[in-house]
This record gives sequence, structure tokens and C-alpha cells, in this order.
Amino acid sequence: MKRRIGAVVAAVAIVALAAVASASEVGAASSATAVAAKNCSFTLRVGDVLPFTGGLAAYGANLDRAVKVGIALQNAGLKKDGLSKQIQVKLVGSEDGQTQASASVEAATKLVKSNHANVLIGEMASSATIPMAQSVAIPNHVVQISPTASAPQLTTIADNGYLWRTYPSDTLQGKVLAQAAIKAFGAGATINIGSRNDAFGTALKQLFIDQFKKLGGKIGVDESWNPDQPTFDTEAQKLVTGNPAGYVIIDFPETFQKFAPSLVRTGKWDASKTFMTEALRNTTVLDQIGTPVVGLRGTAASSAGGPAGASFAAYWKKNVHGAKPYTGFEGTSLDAVNVAFLAALKACSSSPAKIKANLINVSGAPGTKVTYLQMAKAIKLIRAGKDVDYEGAFSPVDFDANGDISSAVFEIWKYSGPGKIDTLSTVTFKG
Repeated sequence: MKRRIGAVVAAVAIVALAAVASASEVGAASSATAVAAKNCSFTLRVGDVLPFTGGLAAYGANLDRAVKVGIALQNAGLKKDGLSKQIQVKLVGSEDGQTQASASVEAATKLVKSNHANVLIGEMASSATIPMAQSVAIPNHVVQISPTASAPQLTTIADNGYLWRTYPSDTLQGKVLAQAAIKAFGAGATINIGSRNDAFGTALKQLFIDQFKKLGGKIGVDESWNPDQPTFDTEAQKLVTGNPAGYVIIDFPETFQKFAPSLVRTGKWDASKTFMTEALRNTTVLDQIGTPVVGLRGTAASSAGGPAGASFAAYWKKNVHGAKPYTGFEGTSLDAVNVAFLAALKACSSSPAKIKANLINVSGAPGTKVTYLQMAKAIKLIRAGKDVDYEGAFSPVDFDANGDISSAVFEIWKYSGPGKIDTLSTVTFKG
């Protein structure tokens, strides 16, 4: 849907031209020879724009650390294979996107114009990712991979193949959330729904409403709010109007920490009758709010679908020190930087145009399966002209022609008390 016919033709043309290109470019084609690959010499320059402040600040620092873990393992693999002098990967900057459009655009512009990044990892929020792509990555022909942006709009943006993501579209989450609400409150139940008024909240709310109604559910109150407003008492009072069977609230941690007390003050809201989404699946945030949110449930894409998910969680806890508590979303940025590296290696170049032409090739079948711990093996295979299939820490990746991952696992979660989030059930989507 997103990768226009012209983009497909361009990708084919790149492969065809690479067959007759100079030795440094031959690796862009899947038929690259081992001899040509040995002549590769390039520096891949990666920059990340992640939310160290703002609505998703609870996650940004850890995702930045995951990018650094990936790059360290890539360079270690290059060193092991004796390639560290001719091929290097550098993190040229970690910038604060502030979960906000203008800050993300400014940060991305700096990374591209001043730091000469070939690949951008970021942002987390769709409302920051989309303008960052449209204002910086796409017009400057730089590959951008968002680790968590979930708005459906990313699938159809006219991006000429430069925008990708390692997290599933909310087209899927809308279905999971609606099914969970029907199961919890019953067919024909009336619920009240509220959301932040941005690309993420608006799109997911409508997807949920459409699916919920299809399943027989009814919507009572439909409320939205500006995440930056100083108080939320008015919106909270509206949200609890009537006698709904339950609530769905779509928000980010920073805002909900301010919104929750307003809900409690109404005297009507019940966390155990409320569903939220992945952004609030965070014990640190929920522990800070405390007792009023015990029993809160929600949906979230899960790293349970990642072939290397359990391995990376154990690796993180053993090797990454001084970080915030592990959330499970770290694997999204690890996967993003790893597929970018493997695509560059396959292309024998740090050219963004050649990287984008190889992302599908290295992220899925056919090829030898490799994980984040097998970078040296992946490098040897690619240098020998072989295909690799990267098996991610968050998902198998397996990019489709739209730049979306082709499978995902969602969980229904419940906050049971301090430091404890339980998985109630899971739903798997493929293809």
C-alpha cells in the first residue's frame, strides 16, 4: 500500500545496476560475490531521536541504550572478522525528540545536516515520527526507522521507501483492544472512551470505536484532550458521565500521571473497569500513581513474538547497568539499528538509497537465521554472498513492502500492584 510501484521499480533497478557497478557497490545486489564484499569500505553513521523528556520519557533513555548495545555488538562482530579498519558503525548523536514534533524535526535536522547521519532511529511517538520523516528523512533521502510509532498513517505516507518501523500498526491494536473490551464488559455494553488529541490517540481511538461497534458494543462519551493543558478536571468529569460498563483511555505516561488524579476526584472512576494501551504498561509509572490504578488493564504489542526476545531480556539485565527497569520495548530499537547495519553490509555501502533497497532482504526469508548475538556470523555470511534472515528481539521483523513488520504478538496486561504487571492472554497476528 505504501511502497508505490515506482519505489518497487527503483529497488529492482538498484539491484540490476549493482550487478555491473564498481566493486564497492556490487554488494547492493543479492548476488554479490565474496570477492566484492571483501572490498567494502564504509562508515555507517547512525543518529537517534528519542524522548528523553516529554510524554514518553519513561522509555527514551532505555531505547537509546539499546541502540548503543546494537552498535557495540556490530563493531565487535566486525573486529572479530578482521574488518574493523574498513567498516565501522558510529553513533553520531543521541538527541532528545521530547515526544514532540518541532523538537524531533530540529534534532533530526541536526543529525542529518551537521552529523551527516545515514540512518535515523526514532522517534517513538507517531506525532513526532511523521513530521520528522516528512520534513527531514524523506526530502534528504535518509533512512528513518521508528522503533515504536504505531499510527496507521505510517503505512501510506509517500516516503519513497525511506520510512520504516519495527513496531506493529495500531490497525492491529484497535482489533485487540475492541475484542478485550467486549470480553470484559459483554456484547452490547456501553463504554466511555477518552484519548489524547494527537496522531496516535486520534487514530487508535477511531480504530477502536469502529471495531467495538462491529462487535456489538456501544459508545457513550467520546472525549479528547490536549496533552499540554494544565488541568484535566473538566475532561475527567465528562469521561465518567452516565453509567458506562467500562472505560478505554488512550494516553502517554506524562499526561496520564496528571489525568489520573482528576479521574479519582470524580468519585466515579474505577481503574479495574478501564483499559489502556502499551504506553502505560510500565510499573515505574503506575507505581508512582499508586493504589488508584491497581487493577488497570490494557493492550500492548509484546516482545513475546521476538525469536530473541527472552535472550535479549536476559542479556540486558546481565550487561546493561544504570538503566531504568527493563520494559520489553528496548528490543524495537535494537532491531532497528541491526537491520540497518545488515542492509548496509549487504549493500556494501552506507548510502541510504542502497540501505533501503536491502532492508527487506536482510529482515526475512530466505536466508540463514541470525540474532543480535550473531553479528560476526551474519557478517561472514553476507561477505560470502549469502542471504541472512535477522530474527529480532521484539519480533521476527520480516519487513513487508510498506515498511511494516509482518507479524506481531499482542498481550492483554493487568497492573496487579507495586512492581507487578501480569499477562492475562496473548493474540498473534501473521501475514
